[in-house]
Amino acid sequence: MNGYSYVHGKYVLMSYRKGRRLEYVVRDMFRRRGWFVVRAAASKPVDLVCLKSGEIVLVECKYGVKGVRWAELAPLLEAAEKADARPVLVIAEKRGRVKMIDVGRWTDFKP
Repeated sequence: MNGYSYVHGKYVLMSYRKGRRLEYVVRDMFRRRGWFVVRAAASKPVDLVCLKSGEIVLVECKYGVKGVRWAELAPLLEAAEKADARPVLVIAEKRGRVKMIDVGRWTDFKP
């Protein structure tokens, strides 16, 4: 099946695997800097929940995105407001780099 891969007894889109891989990369970046990180099942409402010294960061990862629609950010922003957390959007760029944006402040974010 073109564009699909057989994983755990099911055919899944390759984009899911790429997205999951990005989540693991970002998770490991936070962990190396001392954060406690939980990957949310089925990415609902966010991909990662990161905790450190009383700070909460909610992360949404996007792979190969040229533009992110507000509708895609709404669950992240809503969850961040309810949890008094920082909403962070991670975008995978070319050559394996990732860009982290604090969506609440529209500034770069570094864990």
